[in-house]
Formats: sequence, C-alpha cells, structure tokens
Amino acid sequence: MREGGRRSKWVSRRLRSQRRGTNNKNAYLLGEKNILDMISVGAPLAAVLNNLCTAIDLQIGNIVSVMLLPNDTERDFKTIAKGALQFGLHLYWSADIPLRDGDVLGSFEMYCCIPRTPTAFELKLIQRATHLAALAIRRYHVDEDLSGTCSAWKRALERQSNETTLLN
Repeated sequence: MREGGRRSKWVSRRLRSQRRGTNNKNAYLLGEKNILDMISVGAPLAAVLNNLCTAIDLQIGNIVSVMLLPNDTERDFKTIAKGALQFGLHLYWSADIPLRDGDVLGSFEMYCCIPRTPTAFELKLIQRATHLAALAIRRYHVDEDLSGTCSAWKRALERQSNETTLLN
C-alpha cells in the first residue's frame, strides 16, 4: 500500500510538471512566431533582436540579455560586463551567434542576479534564440546587399540614359 501511495504521488507530480512544460512550450512558440513574423516582414534588426531578448528574459525570468553585433562586440561587452558587476549581476550564459560556415554573426550575453547555470529547457531556449538571431542578422545583411545592388543598378541605368542622351 505504501509503495502504491508513493507511486501515485510521483505520477501526479510528474503530470503537473508535464503540464508546466506544455505551458512553457506554448508560450515559447507564441514568442517565436512573433519574432519570425518580424523577420519575414523585414522589421529593423534592432527591434527584432530587442524583442528576442525580451522574450527569452521573460520566459527564463530574472535574467537580462543582450545581443551584440561583431562591430560593437569587444567594446560593448566590456562596458556591459562592467555595468553588470556594478549592479551585482553575474554572467549567466554567453554564446556566439553562428553563421553556417563557422563565422560569427554576433554574441548573445545573458546576466543573472545569482550565479547559476541554465537548465536543459533553458539551454534549448538559448539555442533557439541564437538560431533566430542568426536568421534575423542574415536577413538584414541580405536586405542590405539587395539594396546596394539595386542602387548600383539604378546608377548604371542613369549613366546609360545620360550617355544615350549625349549621343542623340
């Protein structure tokens, strides 16, 4: 009887934790859909990365995250780390935002008020956040390249038009 009682408590605790996990998963997917929508419509990169940081900060709780692009990473990381220490924040997690060929698109830094390591679920969220950040950054660079190509094409057409006018 005692053994059966333990088993039923374990089962009920396990079911409660599975429900909690399901709720977390649903909240995670809702946040991800919003971020993917922003990426797909070409929202400004800063807005996408800020929303991504906010989404993961709220979901994990008691953390502050920041994403840095390569041009700013070294200078800003030192400033952020110094400011975090002044407010009693500890580095919680740091990850590169990778490009497929091994290059780094940026850095994802997370700070927490108590020293601890991420849970397995939190590591999955972090991995997903870095993936979404990589998508957003790549989309931004594609849009910039396309804009530059369009501008160059437009200038070439204008030159051709001017040359045609001079010949006539």
